[in-house]
Amino acid sequence: MPYAQVAVACPLHQVFTYIIPENLAAQLKPGQRLVVPFRKKEVIGFFLSITTELPPGLDEKKLKEIIEIRDEVPVFSEKMIRFLLWLSDYYMAPIGTVCAAALPSKLCQVKSKNAAKPRVKEDDHAHFHQKDVLNLNGEQQAALDFLIGQHSKEDGPRTALIHGITGSGKTEVYLQFITEILKKDQQAILLVPEIGLTPQLIGRVQSRLDEEIAVYHSGLTETQRQLYWEKMRQGKLRVAVGTRSALFAPFQNLGAIIIDEEHDGSYKQGDGGFFYHARDAAIVRGKLEGATVVLGSATPSLESFHNAKQGKYHYIQLSERATGAKLPEVSLIDLRQEKFAPGSKTLSPTLKNAISENLYRGEQTLLFLNRRGYAHFIICEDCGKAMECPNCAITLTYHKNPSALVCHYCDYRAQVLESCPHCKSSALKPLGQGTEALEEELRAFFPEAKVMRLDRDTAGKRDHRNNVLHQMKKGTVDILLGTQIVAKGHDFPNVTLVGVILADASLHLPDFRSAERTFQLLTQVAGRSGRADKPGKVLIQTFHPEHFSLLCARDHQFETFSAKELQSRQDLDYPPFSRLTQIRLQGISEQNVEETALSLKKFLSNLSGISGSHFLHILGPAPAPLTKVRGKYRWHFLVKSNNPKRLKHLLEQTRHFAQNHLPPKIQLSIDVDCLHLM
Repeated sequence: MPYAQVAVACPLHQVFTYIIPENLAAQLKPGQRLVVPFRKKEVIGFFLSITTELPPGLDEKKLKEIIEIRDEVPVFSEKMIRFLLWLSDYYMAPIGTVCAAALPSKLCQVKSKNAAKPRVKEDDHAHFHQKDVLNLNGEQQAALDFLIGQHSKEDGPRTALIHGITGSGKTEVYLQFITEILKKDQQAILLVPEIGLTPQLIGRVQSRLDEEIAVYHSGLTETQRQLYWEKMRQGKLRVAVGTRSALFAPFQNLGAIIIDEEHDGSYKQGDGGFFYHARDAAIVRGKLEGATVVLGSATPSLESFHNAKQGKYHYIQLSERATGAKLPEVSLIDLRQEKFAPGSKTLSPTLKNAISENLYRGEQTLLFLNRRGYAHFIICEDCGKAMECPNCAITLTYHKNPSALVCHYCDYRAQVLESCPHCKSSALKPLGQGTEALEEELRAFFPEAKVMRLDRDTAGKRDHRNNVLHQMKKGTVDILLGTQIVAKGHDFPNVTLVGVILADASLHLPDFRSAERTFQLLTQVAGRSGRADKPGKVLIQTFHPEHFSLLCARDHQFETFSAKELQSRQDLDYPPFSRLTQIRLQGISEQNVEETALSLKKFLSNLSGISGSHFLHILGPAPAPLTKVRGKYRWHFLVKSNNPKRLKHLLEQTRHFAQNHLPPKIQLSIDVDCLHLM
């Protein structure tokens, strides 16, 4: 007798077996949504396959029947089912959770039957595009020709890395390649790190292709997301532009997946859902679909660059700016030698004078400071205590307008106190300038200048974000300051000066990738300068001007940086020379979390070691760098291995431990190929 194997969105790592009623048997197809009974209620399940044998120990008398088939046309194709099963297996995630993550949330609800038909409100992209196809230079044309030729081949690697300096015209290559894909009656996915920060790209794609595109980002309502999804499945939309979730676009004949700024950490899913990396997953989906995968970046991740150098990916280099402009001149300002300008807590005299000269010439300045708020924290000068979040092991950031102390991890907010809660002293002092304080300083120093700020506190208001970017394009903003938002993907022709307020902010985090992230960030933000016919200048303030990542960023030396950093990674068995997995335990009792971590260590201790040329190292357990977040204490392990089978066995044993020995109120998570160690 045939039975249905069904995935249900729950934390259990298994599929569930259901009886197929006779009246539904002829309609059943893999990939359909079903309504099934589960734990005394009705839920949406995902039909994966038929089995004729019951799993061991399962009594047919205890099986329940499928209640309803939700879809005439399956929501998942056979290729998509294979992709979802791979994701579940590789990232150690429950298959039901993976299936649910691939769909708009309304399609995973029993009450919601059919897609609604609202009008999707158009985002304000009209200011940020040109319709004309640009002429490619020699390097761009060679890159496009290669991609088109490779796409036509039946076999061989289908992944290419375009390593193009900032301003080299990677986007134009993407657009012309997508045009070729559409001519073959195929579909394309274009992934960007944060779609809310690059509205000009959406408008450019939509106008150039002269057809509606599906836009997937967090600003959409669930109804809008579902409408786009339905249109893609029906073939009415052929191009999806979005963040990592757009990887699951339900295209039937996918021709290309393009990952812009492939190095960006935003492609890695963090807490919530399951821990997958959209870039790495895209390569697997591309193989399953026979699609070409294009990775693009001015500062490729060392993993992708190493894979390209090893021949796993095709390597395409764009070494010239598309406009013919030169890369900007970059200088390091040693803050140990040059103190801040009089009346300033952020600007050196050199940077302040350069801003003044730029204003005089009528050119725009972009300032980068990766700290939101007015001050990084408030400290008591008498007892030395800083104001901390009660839920997280981190100081509260002082925001001046509106006045509040805010935790950027759990969103806890408190009033700014007039006296220290520890010693009652009134000697409270804000330390570590943020973007709010810098904005206040700039307005005081340059009262005639139009100053605007763009960070997460202001970018959440879409109209403000689009207004700022529009005015930057028009040239009506003199000084734009912000966090990482201003560093990514923007093309402002009249920006000739970029100032980095403190390059050290990301350099000393407890993470082996801190040097790489610093190099990438500095290179990206420096690349906003001098993109048109006027020469660009970049001034980087730092207390560590001798650090090799800063020196390489100053000299535009990616190869020098990557060679040194890759050698260091190889010496320490870090990625790309091993796979790194984080196992994290968290709970409200610090003692219980620690005891559970030590118990897990004992359970896993016989699995680590070296066998021939293969190794598996278990580091920890230890308190996580952020020991407490949202009221939960955290301990973690790092597991390094160059043997996928041994690593998989250890992770399966870890999952076995969690199912059988995990105390109540302790959660265990496994982050395969972890990016963020905090």
